[in-house]
Amino acid sequence: MISGRDLQVFTTGGEFYVPQQGLEPITPASFFVNSAGRNGSKPGIRVQLLDAGTLFIQRQGKALSEVSFSDTQLTYITSKISLLSGHLLKAPKRMALRKAVDTDENDLLLIVNATDGTIAAYSLLRVENVIAPSEFITTGGEFQEIGVDITTIYAVVKRTIDGVVQYYVERFDNTLLTDCAQSGGAVSSLTVSHLVGKTINLLLDGLVQADEIVGSGGTVTIPRASTASYEAGLPISVEARTMPVDIKLQTGTRVGFKKRIVEVNALVLETQHMKVNGVEVPFRTFDTAGILDTDIPEFTGTKVLHGILGYSNEAKITITQTYPLKFTLLGMEYKIAVHQGT
Repeated sequence: MISGRDLQVFTTGGEFYVPQQGLEPITPASFFVNSAGRNGSKPGIRVQLLDAGTLFIQRQGKALSEVSFSDTQLTYITSKISLLSGHLLKAPKRMALRKAVDTDENDLLLIVNATDGTIAAYSLLRVENVIAPSEFITTGGEFQEIGVDITTIYAVVKRTIDGVVQYYVERFDNTLLTDCAQSGGAVSSLTVSHLVGKTINLLLDGLVQADEIVGSGGTVTIPRASTASYEAGLPISVEARTMPVDIKLQTGTRVGFKKRIVEVNALVLETQHMKVNGVEVPFRTFDTAGILDTDIPEFTGTKVLHGILGYSNEAKITITQTYPLKFTLLGMEYKIAVHQGT
């Protein structure tokens, strides 16, 4: 049960609500139940109230839906949130919502999958009908539980460390660039006891070092001492892929024609590294003094990439980022070459 516009009741057989007359309280004499839908919700997963709607997992566990009141139809209607991302839901077992507290943020819905320990993440801005799904995979582990304390996201993660299964309570931190990370200030030696036997990314004073293997007792060999900061943690790989291109010209569509990406204009924010279709985008220029003694500068603006090779029927663009560096992609436009038109 959840208190929204009305008192809403979710069962495995359907969605129901208890209507009220104005501000009159619900009493045994005025209590009656109306049906809002017959989809049913999955047991054990708490529904989440967002804006004017309520989010729930349908009883088969294969769809994320929203029930909301329609002012035009004067009744509750159900809509599919996971219409194009049902493949991300794999036996979901927990769901948590981090509500936006800033105009630069969206609401973030996190759903833990029991099948493979991944998280189906939905960035939502319902007033603009924005639904942006993605998948979170933790390196060498499985998400077990998820929870939100006001704005802080916590997760229980199952990992096998030095041949022993361990359960960690980890906190999402946007300032860190590695997974299951340990960070601090100046160090001359380093011990990462919670990642024994793992290959980790290492940053010293913001500079990416060669990957290291954590030895017995958690010892890590570092090439030099850090003077200001360090970070050590499991690698994080990022991949974003566009939908197939559907060009409509005066002569018709070009679905079955070979296409090539000619130019990509990527709008990024405070970014240090990215690849487009396997081609690395340069962020460091040789006109900078002390170029080999400083970290890669953060870039905000539009990066233009030409000369991407390869023809295909779909002409997808794949954005990847594999180094522990900053990367925020805000938007992208591109030019395509195709038979009888560009």
